[in-house]
Amino acid sequence: MASASSRRMFAILVGVAALLSSAFAAAETSPDAGVDAVWKPQRLAFEYRGYSTLYNCGSLKRKLHDILLSIGAREDLRVSSYACDEQSSVASFEIAFHSPVQATPENVRALTSYDSHDELVARARGETLVSAEDLPRFPAVWKTVSFARDRELKLQPGDCELMQEVRRQILPRLSVRIVADRIRCSSAFGNIAPPRLTVSALVPASRRAELVGG
Repeated sequence: MASASSRRMFAILVGVAALLSSAFAAAETSPDAGVDAVWKPQRLAFEYRGYSTLYNCGSLKRKLHDILLSIGAREDLRVSSYACDEQSSVASFEIAFHSPVQATPENVRALTSYDSHDELVARARGETLVSAEDLPRFPAVWKTVSFARDRELKLQPGDCELMQEVRRQILPRLSVRIVADRIRCSSAFGNIAPPRLTVSALVPASRRAELVGG
């Protein structure tokens, strides 16, 4: 009897241990779990082509600026227009920004590997190229962002084509995972609701991270 009871108790303990192990593993990989991150400098060309909505240049620049901020870009980002006529359906911009990436050995190595041109520029400016050990880290979290529901972005149904281009040209360059993509734009019948796109984006855990590596 004692032996059977012991076996049952052992089985229960094994089951509890397995459940706890699964719970800990889930917590470690939860989208809300904090990670160490570093700032990755980026520069990209963005082109907007719209058939149902015309923007003025200032409005389009502000929208791009606010969208990037909402998915983790550092506040010192710059959106510069180099081909933008007022109320045009085609506009081109250059966007320079820093975005969070996980501080994996591969990412850190990529950010601290320099060629002769980098070294020459640093010498000319009297700057010191940061090493892998000295690259500033900061805490970041995975945040769910619903563009249609974000009250600060104030996206309208007419922003559908803009969000299509953001999804195609910008999101692949950031630490962003698509959660739900229901963007359906119609130039013939118009759009009746803001573009429905939800992502999980790596963002600074606090705006104090803006001071890291700035």
